[in-house]
Amino acid sequence: MKKRAIILLTVAVLAISAALGQDSITLTFSYQTTDGSYLQPDSITIENLTRNWSETLYYPDTVYTLILPSGIPNRAEDNGIQVMPNPFDGTTQVKIQSPKSEYAQMSLTDINGRICAEQSGMLQEGGNLFTITLALPQMYVLTVQTRSGIRSVKLQNTGHASANLIQYEGADRDITPAVQLKSTSPYEFKLGDEMRYRGYSPSRVSSAIRKKQLESEQIYLVFDMHGTPCADQPTMSDLEGNIYNTVQIGDQCWMKENLRTSKFSDGTDIPVGGSVSVSDTEPYYCDFLQYYSPEIPWEERGNYYNWYAALGACPPGWHLPSDSEWTVLNDFVSSQEEYLCYNWYNYIYIAKSLASTSWWAPGPPGGCDAGSEVHTNNATGFSAIPAGFCLGSSSFGHEGEAAFFWSSTESTSDKANNCYLFYWSAYMYFPAAFEKILGHSVRCLRD
Repeated sequence: MKKRAIILLTVAVLAISAALGQDSITLTFSYQTTDGSYLQPDSITIENLTRNWSETLYYPDTVYTLILPSGIPNRAEDNGIQVMPNPFDGTTQVKIQSPKSEYAQMSLTDINGRICAEQSGMLQEGGNLFTITLALPQMYVLTVQTRSGIRSVKLQNTGHASANLIQYEGADRDITPAVQLKSTSPYEFKLGDEMRYRGYSPSRVSSAIRKKQLESEQIYLVFDMHGTPCADQPTMSDLEGNIYNTVQIGDQCWMKENLRTSKFSDGTDIPVGGSVSVSDTEPYYCDFLQYYSPEIPWEERGNYYNWYAALGACPPGWHLPSDSEWTVLNDFVSSQEEYLCYNWYNYIYIAKSLASTSWWAPGPPGGCDAGSEVHTNNATGFSAIPAGFCLGSSSFGHEGEAAFFWSSTESTSDKANNCYLFYWSAYMYFPAAFEKILGHSVRCLRD
């Protein structure tokens, strides 16, 4: 029994050592375009949705390190040890406060308990400054032992110095904080946190990637190159800071993505939920995640707005298009040869040139329908997503099958006009009257 207990203890120690050995994960970002062309990188936003922090990585930096908790605090409460910066690139400074002049023994150990550097001598009363250099990027533990007690702090090295060294610099000196490495996160992170990544160029924004981060990996940020961004405004943002690509189609500048805001243009909140009664004229948007697990990510599908909310949801400088403005879009696209699709009846269809290249249910093979061979879609760059609709936040339909967009034009007292695409059709349908209480997608048009 004693031998078995020793074996079990050994296994437990090895397991703990292995867990501690994974002290960080590294993300490497790459830009990709849908047409294989070159795109000048600018920056990458990294958001931790679980812990509500965000960071921006600026090109040419494309590698980001997330530090995992080790069980040893970076700076223990009242232990009198200050490390700046931490994490660090091979070299850092440590300030040790001592209540009196006393002899101290200091040691640096790696995660396996091996001593990497040692220093001993007198600490002066007050602050004592040390420079620490480390040759290998990993986690270390600095231990300071005096007659007053033993104190420890975790150090995270991400670079390579020439040697492992603890060097005394003197007493009672201020530390000027070093600049935090751009590629190393100073924020809290744990395996499985919900993360969101998005890349930026001077003219475009990539699709957002949202995932639970569990390991080091290469992340490909994809830029949709269909269509031409509005020349003087390639991107725009709403009042909550959500950023959208734009697309120029004829003389009109459109949002290339579905609206995601929960604010009216005056900054007030759009209510969540809504009644299923056609007599209800209150504005709302659907909080679909409470009831429904959609296949299409929120970053692409956007919010669903009833007509009363859609009227005031576009940010300043933009508006909900009218019937006549949808007509302008239809007429221009229909007049351009490169946007047309002919079926065997020799009719002209434009649905494929407006529909996105993903998420559509399959249409007839070889046809001109929005769901037919979707990789050939989106010649205009409008990128219509088949988000479907909602009703009262608890009823959803046609995901993957239809894209519904409100117009500002009223049809009757309880209906308003809409423009929509369907996966089994080659037409852009408008004006089509729908109940105002339905939650549909919104595309804004620049004023």
